[in-house]
Amino acid sequence: MGPGGKRRRWLVGLVAVWAVVLVGLAVWSVRHQPATVAEQRNIAVAVPELQQAAGVLFAAADGPGRALVLGELELITGCRITSVRDGVEAARDLTVYVPDGQARDALDRIVAGLPPGYRAGVVASRGGTRLGFHADAGNFIGIDSSVESSAKVLTLRLTSGCRPDSDKTAGESDPSAGPPPAAFGAVLAALGVSTTPDTTAVKGPDGGLAASWSADVDEPGDLQPRLQKVSAGAAVIRSDAAAWAYRVGDDSVVVVPDGRRVRVTVSAAQ
Repeated sequence: MGPGGKRRRWLVGLVAVWAVVLVGLAVWSVRHQPATVAEQRNIAVAVPELQQAAGVLFAAADGPGRALVLGELELITGCRITSVRDGVEAARDLTVYVPDGQARDALDRIVAGLPPGYRAGVVASRGGTRLGFHADAGNFIGIDSSVESSAKVLTLRLTSGCRPDSDKTAGESDPSAGPPPAAFGAVLAALGVSTTPDTTAVKGPDGGLAASWSADVDEPGDLQPRLQKVSAGAAVIRSDAAAWAYRVGDDSVVVVPDGRRVRVTVSAAQ
């Protein structure tokens, strides 16, 4: 074999070795390097991360002068990863009831309660009449809210962004919570009803649980006097025709009329 043939064999061997190196680097990168775009982490990975962030958010939002309602986990289909590829988005709401004129203070306190790594912040616009909240929980999990500065209800929405679907989604079911706090039974007794609540729950950052126990019941004709009686001595956050919200110790109580029905929710960390 002449010099040209040997050179070609040497080049082919070198290319083969380089290809093996590149494949090895790619495999190592996939296993060890963090994802650079959301599409590299499917919904099965995103859901547990979102659930964890919801627990952190609940802990940051919980406190005097605020009543919480933890929403259900949502898996929303039909979003677009690319123009030709559909995906799934995970989302969850935390609703926070605050006193009149305290929206900015409540958001600032939530910012202070979140880990520094979340880089949470509040931005005022429209001459201070509009408040925007954003936090980055990491791994493409965002927390956002946009409300009027006069709002008495804040909705903080956790989202995963559009992700590739998965046959299995770990963490899709909430952890099991215990029985509702005594405040839940007290409200139902005041309304003259008894029922088993639906429960939403997430794990808190301290290893415990944060949960909301909710039930829809018939509205009595004298709702306001009954709520005044059951909330006597409690720290009332809001008390009008649209909603009642108060705290009994560390428990949040929210009662929202809706036509002939009333939704009762008690939330607490366990």
